[in-house]
Amino acid sequence: MEKHLDFQQKLKEVHKPMRLNKDIYDNFDGLKITPEWKILVKEDSAELINHAANDLTDYFKVSMGIEINIGFSDISLEKSIFIGTDESLEERSFKIEAADRILILGKDEKYAAQGSYYLEDIMNLNEAPVIEKCCEVKKMRFETRTITSGAEEGFSEGELNMIAHAGMTAVDVFVTDILENENTEKRVNDLIKRASKYGLEVYIYPHVINELHPEDEGAYEFYENIYGRIMEKIKGVKGLILVGESCEFPSKDNRTTGKPWHKSLNDEKPSPGWFPCSDYPKFIGMLNKIVKSHDEKAELVFWTYNWGYEEENLRVELIKNIPEGVTMMATFEMFDEIKISENIIENLTDYSIWKIGPGKYFTAESKAAKEQGIKMYSMTNTCGNTWDFGVVPFLPVPQRWIERYKAVTDAQDNLRLDGVRESHSYGYWPSFISEMTKFAYMLPSFNMNEVLNKFISRDYGKENLKEALKAFKFFSEGMAHCVSTNSDQWGPARIGPAYPLFFERWELIPNCSVTGKSANFTGFPLYFYNLDKEEKLFYEINEYKEMERLFTKGLEILEKITAVLPENKKKDALFTLQVAKFIRNSARTIHRVKRYHYLKAKLNVHIDFDAKWVGGRKNMEDAKKAQKPLAPAEDKQPVINELIEILKAEIENAEETKLLVRENSRLGYTKELGYACGEEQLDWKINMAKCTLNEELLPLLTKNSL
Repeated sequence: MEKHLDFQQKLKEVHKPMRLNKDIYDNFDGLKITPEWKILVKEDSAELINHAANDLTDYFKVSMGIEINIGFSDISLEKSIFIGTDESLEERSFKIEAADRILILGKDEKYAAQGSYYLEDIMNLNEAPVIEKCCEVKKMRFETRTITSGAEEGFSEGELNMIAHAGMTAVDVFVTDILENENTEKRVNDLIKRASKYGLEVYIYPHVINELHPEDEGAYEFYENIYGRIMEKIKGVKGLILVGESCEFPSKDNRTTGKPWHKSLNDEKPSPGWFPCSDYPKFIGMLNKIVKSHDEKAELVFWTYNWGYEEENLRVELIKNIPEGVTMMATFEMFDEIKISENIIENLTDYSIWKIGPGKYFTAESKAAKEQGIKMYSMTNTCGNTWDFGVVPFLPVPQRWIERYKAVTDAQDNLRLDGVRESHSYGYWPSFISEMTKFAYMLPSFNMNEVLNKFISRDYGKENLKEALKAFKFFSEGMAHCVSTNSDQWGPARIGPAYPLFFERWELIPNCSVTGKSANFTGFPLYFYNLDKEEKLFYEINEYKEMERLFTKGLEILEKITAVLPENKKKDALFTLQVAKFIRNSARTIHRVKRYHYLKAKLNVHIDFDAKWVGGRKNMEDAKKAQKPLAPAEDKQPVINELIEILKAEIENAEETKLLVRENSRLGYTKELGYACGEEQLDWKINMAKCTLNEELLPLLTKNSL
């Protein structure tokens, strides 16, 4: 049994212990590393190369059980691993040669370190300190790969080191009080200093109240006093990422309210944070000028996330007018309308692997950026997680991620894509998915199905490869039925099996006792769905049932394999099994919540019939008020009976999920919400369901009518 936040220890363990497979080592036909070998660096090597050398000694000791010493030399020697630089290499490249010695050279010290980490990757896949003789050059595709922390405490030394090993180039942090709070200033500056030891840079998301229009008198001085001060306080920051909702300004574009979102709630027009205002280029251009006046190398990244649903010509026009030197960013798969049938249209919402992408929104903006010669980034989620399920560490659906990798690299090859952001507030988690991503983003390209085979063979044994691939294929096919909707991403998909089923009485979800955080906004406990879209609802119910079925089939296979694995493989395999079970249980909750919502309406029970304001996007289909209530059931008793059966089934599902969250402290948690599906929330859901059963539904069976 694990305590809350115990999972954070896993984010400090850079090298997994006991990886050595002695049978492979004894029978390997190639280069074998023995204790007689040395790791060599030049005496005047940069700090990052010295770190890589020390890291490699730790790797051999912890993962492979051998002690390798470090020495100094200007040249490589027999039975040595030499780590150095070669400026003649291409940007973002490293070279690795293996013969009677191993030579690792990077374009600079950052990529020399990446070469050393790649050697670890090879040996991990080989399950021994061995490597085939080779001479190859690898190039990282993207100049920027940035990630958020998945830990409550922020980036530990171990997590930073793991992120560097995963091939990332940067980390990013949200800051809301950077100008007022000295502790925040110190924390970010400390992160910049610590991250640099691992070759990582730092982006920040400042949330600032922008009170003046760029044409207003004194505007430049006003914003210099904000963004200029931020740049002075946070020395060495890689860049600022601005997104509409956190950098609203008093736009003069009369298609908007010109006011912040919280002052625009009752207006039909959007606030400036949710519209590609014609004066954004002038505003962003001024901020970019201020930022670069303090550090000409710093980036200002402008993310168009909030208005991807607006007409393409409006968005492209904004990009055409963006000043030189600004970097644009667009989310990879969002906002597409998917026509299922004449009466069913789904809108792809936040961060999903339901559809592979790229979406029309990203494609249009990336194409425009290419035409304008503007640098373009994308939110791709390719570290392995999405908002499809909000409180899991990663999605174990490798075949589906391989499709996403291909779509992302094709976008780089054919459109404009210079960098990727690979997680939101669910953060970084080390898994075989994040390891695969590193290989997917290297040149020359790997055959990713062959790479997957190597990872599955390593983690589950070659003898189990065929069956394990089949299990993950079921999971991957299951995710193709995980329909991305606002109702679910802002409800049961966000918090999983702890999501409540109310009848007429309701209450808020208990806050996380450890962090004090609440799930009641992003996991809104009153389910909302416009039942004018009845056919759409039934389609989604059936899709989530199919997802549950496919995950169950995969789990049946993976459970049998995991049960017979050796101890050094079983712990991680059990973790993945628990994650997949939690996802399966969440899919159950989602389709039951939908059916329950429909049945209540057949009894004319509507706790909240009002339209919803979904993430600031007004007039969306998901947020519109129903125009006509469902025709009430003529015979109410079968409806009540089914409601009772759903509640009983969800009590059982929550009880089963409690066993998972007890064993795996990462399940049910996200940094944004704390524990939203911990044991206390599941107990609350169970108690609420029992009260609803005993006090509201069962008494109805003795009445003639409601």
